[in-house]
Amino acid sequence: MNAEIRDYSEAGARRHGLAGNGTLLNLDRAEFEANFNRNFFEVQHQLADHPLFQIPRLLELADEMTKKWPKDIYFDAGVDDIGQRWSGAPADITVEDLMRRIETSKAWIDFKSAERSKEYGKVLNTIICDILKISGRQLEKNMRRKQMAIFVTSPNRISTYHIDSEVNFLLQIRGEKEISLFDRKDREVLPEVEIERSWTVDVNAAVYKPHLQDRATVFKLRPGNGVHIPVNSPHWVKNGNNISVSAAILYHSWDSAYYNLYSTNYYLRRMGLNPTPPFQSKLLDALKQPVGAAIQAYRTARFGNLRNIGPNADGIHDRTPDDAF
Repeated sequence: MNAEIRDYSEAGARRHGLAGNGTLLNLDRAEFEANFNRNFFEVQHQLADHPLFQIPRLLELADEMTKKWPKDIYFDAGVDDIGQRWSGAPADITVEDLMRRIETSKAWIDFKSAERSKEYGKVLNTIICDILKISGRQLEKNMRRKQMAIFVTSPNRISTYHIDSEVNFLLQIRGEKEISLFDRKDREVLPEVEIERSWTVDVNAAVYKPHLQDRATVFKLRPGNGVHIPVNSPHWVKNGNNISVSAAILYHSWDSAYYNLYSTNYYLRRMGLNPTPPFQSKLLDALKQPVGAAIQAYRTARFGNLRNIGPNADGIHDRTPDDAF
């Protein structure tokens, strides 16, 4: 693989003065201001030895969520294709069984909204406060839904290629893995049509292109390290020869510009037009916004929220047909 590999260690964090200051998420102010939700960048955190993220405690979380919020758990087993679409969980096994056999079950388990459990909610709130200390309180006004997903992964498993609709801080807590991150502005890697479909009808729309893998930046993650992933940044993950535990600190934005603009362009393209991409013309964006808002209201009323109805990268898959509008 010709991609750049960045190896961020706890020693590196200490060299930069980022560790040991009483916070859970350590951010460099200058890097945050320059790159937040624009480019991926290194972060450091203090969760590596946290008792809530040990396997016995996560088994308790699995039991609690299975009883209270079963739709907030996604899991699968045996996936080894980077380009495979997310699908439903196996019907013949439970998440508790996979957790107990995590070393050999070839599983990928996603506790999508772990913050529903009180103690995990406290961790999420603390980390959000750490972000706001750097960003300023103005950012909080843009945070519609704050969420913590916890991933438990068997040795050598992959998390398939996808893009996300949330702002993401992915924090490695146990084990090592590599995440391949691609430039979201590279239209050979991520064509406009794939983004439009992803926001409108198919969250699996991003297609992995093996011949472009060398354009990825590959971050080697270890306990105490993490990476910020902006909205729409394509990525996939390869776990090391170890059990991995990581947490994704996520938030959805109140700003519906992404959805409104990309969904409008999706339908313009279906009409045979070649629409101008979002964020290139303020006038065109202003004209498209109300159209996209109307599309969103119609589709949500008829089919439900695309990103709240079943498994993909966040446990969600497409349930709405292309010709539904």
